[in-house]
Amino acid sequence: MSVLRLLGVPETHTRSGYLVVKPYVKNVLECLGSTVFDSIGRRVGVVTDVIGRVDDPRVVVRLDNRDLGELLVTKQERLYFVKKTRRR
Repeated sequence: MSVLRLLGVPETHTRSGYLVVKPYVKNVLECLGSTVFDSIGRRVGVVTDVIGRVDDPRVVVRLDNRDLGELLVTKQERLYFVKKTRRR
């Protein structure tokens, strides 16, 4: 069973369908490839990259729907992720 973990809050979005998130997670590299959800459990997208300085990183999420970015940024909605499981 997968557990939702707090990822962070969105800072900005792009017209091309990406969301930049300020993470609350200490180890941001464990988020890569994870599925991202909003506070009501609706799927938002997938973590594709980690950018920024080592002491102040940002997580890049590719949105499933481009129009969702503006809504999430204006609401300052908390985002959650499910850690990607490896298949054997």
